[in-house]
Amino acid sequence: MDRLVGNFLIIFAVAMLFTLVVPVLNSPANADEKQCLTEAFSATGKASSIGELARANAFFTWKASVKEKHGADYMAWSAATERKLVCIDLMSGENKGKWECTRTARPCKSVKPVVATKGTCKEELTTGWGARRGSAAKARIEAQSGWKLLVEGSYGAEWSDWSLAKETAIKCVRKTKYQFQCVASAKACHS
Repeated sequence: MDRLVGNFLIIFAVAMLFTLVVPVLNSPANADEKQCLTEAFSATGKASSIGELARANAFFTWKASVKEKHGADYMAWSAATERKLVCIDLMSGENKGKWECTRTARPCKSVKPVVATKGTCKEELTTGWGARRGSAAKARIEAQSGWKLLVEGSYGAEWSDWSLAKETAIKCVRKTKYQFQCVASAKACHS
């Protein structure tokens, strides 16, 4: 009888150990590890005479295409690996003189999303061009809009408040006798 109880306890202990070890072996080694698709995904954005806008167009086209094909969990450019951006100056056809950009990356999703706290700022500057306007004041507003567009696309709307951004700068140049164009740069901060 003692031998039967002893065997039962050994089998019970092995079964308990098995139920504890198998989930650990099947889980990722690191909770922050990314789950990536095996192949890179490319998307070309609408051509634009403004280089920053062409880059943004490619960014949004890549995100929308990945979302449509693989779902919203994979559409974050910041989570993707093997990221490439190629822009060309179109020399002929209806888009002559415009920039066209293509983004290529392996879409990934994070196992554990990073949650930013209010007041957290990004380390890198984001720079956005604005459209040409008839006054420097209007061109500054366009540049801020370009910055906001890029920040929203890269990090989300909660990062795109210009009034919360750090190290803000807007530089304008007169492009023609009647037109100004500005570039806005800043470190985005979470609202």
